[in-house]
Amino acid sequence: MPSARPAGRPRRSSRATLEEAAAELFLENTYAATTVEQIAQRAGVSRATFFNYFASKADLLWAGLDDTLRACGEALASVDPGGPAVDGVVDALIGAARSRGEG
Repeated sequence: MPSARPAGRPRRSSRATLEEAAAELFLENTYAATTVEQIAQRAGVSRATFFNYFASKADLLWAGLDDTLRACGEALASVDPGGPAVDGVVDALIGAARSRGEG
């Protein structure tokens, strides 16, 4: 029996879609002017789905910050103490940004 789902690239998770929709709306309208309803609508999910992933709009804003900071800390811990500090910090920040963008 054929699958009802079309072949091709898998759908992004609702969480990632919500994060992306929120980022777009925050840039377009500001954080304060953006509502949970607008975020859910842009993401193509219900308000209830939003609250399955995030307790509030503020939680969505700060989503992933702990993971990003942890990744920066791990990258900084592996920096060569005898090497240029600026290069180590830059590499850590770039690595954290890349890992954040993969979600």
